Order: sequence, then structure tokens, then C-alpha cells
Amino acid sequence: MAEMISFNGHLMPRDGFGLSPENRSFRYGDGLFETIRVENGKVYWSERHFKRLTKGAELLKLQLPNGYHHELFVSDILEVCRHNHDEETASRVRFSLFRNEGGYYTPKLNTATFLIETNQVQGSGYMLNRRGLLVDVFEDFYKPCHALSNIKTASALIYVMAGLFSKGKKLDDCLLINDERLLAEATSSNLFLVKDQRIITPSLDQACVEGVMRSVIIEIASAEGFQVEERPVEKWELPEADEIFLTNVISGIRWVVGFREKRYYNKTAQKLIQALNNC
Repeated sequence: MAEMISFNGHLMPRDGFGLSPENRSFRYGDGLFETIRVENGKVYWSERHFKRLTKGAELLKLQLPNGYHHELFVSDILEVCRHNHDEETASRVRFSLFRNEGGYYTPKLNTATFLIETNQVQGSGYMLNRRGLLVDVFEDFYKPCHALSNIKTASALIYVMAGLFSKGKKLDDCLLINDERLLAEATSSNLFLVKDQRIITPSLDQACVEGVMRSVIIEIASAEGFQVEERPVEKWELPEADEIFLTNVISGIRWVVGFREKRYYNKTAQKLIQALNNC
């Protein structure tokens, strides 16, 4: 069968689909998106995703289609996944929401359109990466500390540049800094450090995305008896940490083996991913 997408809740073939050259997401990055994991007919943490979507839409003054609610959100996602993949297959879903065309920088309308795409994910459940990641700090550009930095907007140039930095340095990922030159996050993940029985992550006022998996791991870690600290994190803390790991909803947890000359373990990451799979 032809691969499908969902455009405002209507299935249509992916091949041949196109957007207007006046599309505001293309022209101005005027939109946001959610990246979601679906497996065995379940949309993982759907309520958290929908809450973040509506919170971001409100911040950008985007109007979801009239009457659009959590149940429709889940239904639309599952419809595309069922068409494109087997029921047991894990899927990576991108739900994009963008303002309808019209105007230049100042829009004529605040109504919005959504687009749902899927890709297959290998494996079942969350598995810790066998080979730890090598990372460094990306300091060419920084994320400003304001509310827009907490949502996944369509404007993502800093992540593109960070990705090119990692590729050029033959790294697996890199860590972004904010305008106070403190640690914010990785290119597509939230950042966690482990020191003794403390788990430390940049607080939301430090320009990190308000990650769904970030909130899940904070809850799991607290339930497992760790002291969780959400606060500013300085670069000098990286070589002082016992462990570093990164989180997102597609991969779950990925552990870091090296930052420059420093090498790390993954005992805490193993414990947390086991608890994550039991959720």
C-alpha cells in the first residue's frame, strides 16, 4: 500500500503531496511540532504530548481546528500508523502544526493546519544503547532563556548547526548552552547528570525543551529513591559527574561514555530504563 500522511485529519498519499510556497512554516518557521512514539497500538504519553501541543499553540497564538481534542489527536495518529505499519511495529510520529498562510511577518490569520507523518522504529520497547555516546559542548551559538525555548518550534537552525558541529567532530551528539553560557540540552534530547545519588537536569528556565521523556524520567527517578535537582548546570560539572545520559521519547535513555577525556558508567541509566519499560 502507498504510504499515507494525515492532513487535517484526512488520509492522503505521501507521494505527490505538497505544500504551498506561501506556507508560513516554510517561510518563517511559524509553527511547532511533537515527536511521538507509537507501539502496539498505543500512543505513548499521549496526554502529556497533547498538553504540550496546546500549551505551545497558545503561546504562539495558533488556533487548533474547532473542537480538536485529545481523543481526536490519538485517533488521527493511530489511523496513520495502522495504515503505514504493522500493529506491533514501533513508529516515530511527527505531528506538525503551522499557521495558515497569509501575511508577511505579521500573519493575517491565527487558524492552523496539522500534518501527521510516520516512520518505522527498529526494535521493541526501550533498549539502552550498547555503545556509549561521545559528546562535547557546542558553543558557536546559544539558546535564549525565554518561554519559546521550551517548545518544539519549526524554527530549528541552532539544532541544525549543532548537528553539523557533531558530524564535523565525529561525535555522536553535542550539548547546547544558553545565553548565560550554562548547559541547556542536547540536539534532540534533554540532559541529565548523575552525581552520587543525585540526578541533575537543567531547569526549564535554562532554555531546554520541556521534554515529555524528561518529565517521565524525573518522576521515575524520584520513585526509585534518587534526589532529583532541576537547576542551572555549569560546564565544569560535566567532568565531575559519575554518569551522563540523554532522554527523548523515541530512544528513551541514551548513556554517554565520554566527554573529552572523561569516561562514564551507565549503572543509573540501566536502572532507570528498566523502570521505564515497566511503566
